[in-house]
Amino acid sequence: MKQYKKSYEIKNMAKDRLESRYGGAILITFLSFLLSGMARLSINSVCVSTMNTVYAMTGSTGASAGISVLFDILLVTAGVLFGVMNAGIALYFLNLACGQRASVRDLFYGFRTDSKRYLVISAALALCQTICLWPGQYLFQNYISTRDLKWIFYALGAAGAGLCIYIPVSLGIALSFYLALDFPENTGKETLSLCWRMMKGHRSRLFLLELGFLPLTLLCILSFGIGFLWLEPYMQMTHACFFLDLMNPGSAR
Repeated sequence: MKQYKKSYEIKNMAKDRLESRYGGAILITFLSFLLSGMARLSINSVCVSTMNTVYAMTGSTGASAGISVLFDILLVTAGVLFGVMNAGIALYFLNLACGQRASVRDLFYGFRTDSKRYLVISAALALCQTICLWPGQYLFQNYISTRDLKWIFYALGAAGAGLCIYIPVSLGIALSFYLALDFPENTGKETLSLCWRMMKGHRSRLFLLELGFLPLTLLCILSFGIGFLWLEPYMQMTHACFFLDLMNPGSAR
C-alpha cells in the first residue's frame, strides 16, 4: 500500500531542501514576478490612456468598452506567454529538491526547449482562470461604475460559482509543468490529460496543503508584501516536494 506524506512532512522536507539556498530561490521567483508584473502594468497603462483618448474623441462609452475588451484579451495573451516561465521555475525547484545543480537561468527553460508544449499548458491554466473568475470581476466593475448594490450580489454569486469550478479544475492540472519535465516525450495536451488522471484522489491533499499557507499569506500582506520574498520560494519548493512524493510515495527523504 502506498504511503503518502502528510502535509506537515512535505512542508518540513521543503524547508530542509531550501536551507542555505534561499538566495537563488528568492531571485528566480522575484524575477518572474517582476517581468510579468511590468508587462501587465504596461498593458494596463496603455489601456487606460487609449480608452481616455477614444472617449475624448468619440464620446462613446461603447467604443471605450470595446478597447477594454481588446486589452483584456492582450492581458490574457501576455499571461500565457509569461506563464511559460513556470516551466523554468518548476525545473529550478525540482533540481533543488533532488540535490542537483540549479541556476537562475532555468527561468527561461520553457522558451528554449519545446516551447509549444509549455505554451499549451500555460494556456490551459490561464484560460481556466479567465473563464471561471472573469465574470465576477466584470460584474464587480459594473458596481464600481454604477454604485448599484445589485451588482455586488451578482458579482459575489458569479465569483462563488466560478471558484467552485476553478478550484477542482486548477488543482487537477496544477502539476502539469512538473510532469512535462518528467515526460518530455508527451505533448502539452497529453501532459494535461496525464496530470488530470494522476491527481484523482490527490486534489484534496493539494488543496489542504495550499490552504495551510493562508496564515503566512496574511502575515505577508501585513508586512506590505515583503514576506512574499520568502513565502513564494517556500510554496514553490513545497509543490515540488508534493510532486516527488506523488510520483514516488515514501521515497523522497
